[in-house]
Amino acid sequence: MSNRTGTLILAVCLSALVVAGCGRRSQLEQPSAAADPAVAADQLPAEPAKPDRPFILDPII
Repeated sequence: MSNRTGTLILAVCLSALVVAGCGRRSQLEQPSAAADPAVAADQLPAEPAKPDRPFILDPII
């Protein structure tokens, strides 16, 4: 087996391991109380207004 073939096999095996490790096998998570429309807006904690801080890459967007 050449060095290139060994590297290719290693890359394919590592890729398969990474893809297999994505996600979880379990029950679906219940939505939080904030996503529940039955919860009144006055029961949710008020978020303080955050000042807009410009970022160096903002002009690109």
